[in-house]
Amino acid sequence: MRELLGEKELRALARLRLSWRRPPGEGIGGHLSSRTGYSLEFADFRPYQPGDDFRLVDWTAYARLRKLLVRVYKREVEAPLYLFLDTSASMGKGRPVKLGFAARLAAALSFVAHRSQDRFGLVSFSARIEGELPPKRGKSHLATLFRLLSTLEARGETDLNTALTQWASRGAEPGICFVLSDFLCEGGWHEGISALLHGRHAVAMVQVLSPQDLDPGLRGELELVDVELGKSRRLVASVGALRLYREALAAWNEALSSYALERGIPYFLFSSRTSPVEACWILLAR
Repeated sequence: MRELLGEKELRALARLRLSWRRPPGEGIGGHLSSRTGYSLEFADFRPYQPGDDFRLVDWTAYARLRKLLVRVYKREVEAPLYLFLDTSASMGKGRPVKLGFAARLAAALSFVAHRSQDRFGLVSFSARIEGELPPKRGKSHLATLFRLLSTLEARGETDLNTALTQWASRGAEPGICFVLSDFLCEGGWHEGISALLHGRHAVAMVQVLSPQDLDPGLRGELELVDVELGKSRRLVASVGALRLYREALAAWNEALSSYALERGIPYFLFSSRTSPVEACWILLAR
């Protein structure tokens, strides 16, 4: 098992709050903001869950029913946080490895959600859904998620469209979906992201590339192998070839950015060399 976050990083993250809130029935467009208090407009009761704020327990109801019930206000009806993590073979490349950074960022977001008393869960995928940890609250759930993140391995092909559409077709409770991937998939991403939006989820696209993806720095005659498809080809990494590669990558990323902008989806690009704490601050500074 690899270490995800150190004590110093956890202390820095403890200063953040993740609170995606929207009233019941409100569609796409949930937003990220700091918790600023509780609305006075009462909505309903629900059973107490580990991690809930004891200030919201209705002690009158407890005296009458002998059950711990929490008051829920319209402002506090929450959307669960779903973390989608690409574990395909291409995520196992780079120095630092892309999957390592993405797993640490997912851990950081989960920790902040835990501190905000939100529900959070994890979905790992490649060409299909590989594993799923449904959203819950609590310290034990956080520990389970950390253990799962620390054991994930990069393998298989990428198919964002199939994997995300497969998950969205289950009709999960509308929530906030962070999709962490290098988005380097031959079939694209449009159908998968659209399926999440159609399911009334709010989506953030988080692209993770390695320093070598961004600037290969290769020279001479090479044999390049597609780590997912096994295809190979020989080429000479000349100055012109490297320029064409950078232009193609820039065009690909621009297409991602434009797609997100057109649909009002937050889009972020991080190098795998970035600190997960720094990345988390950027994500939550909206």
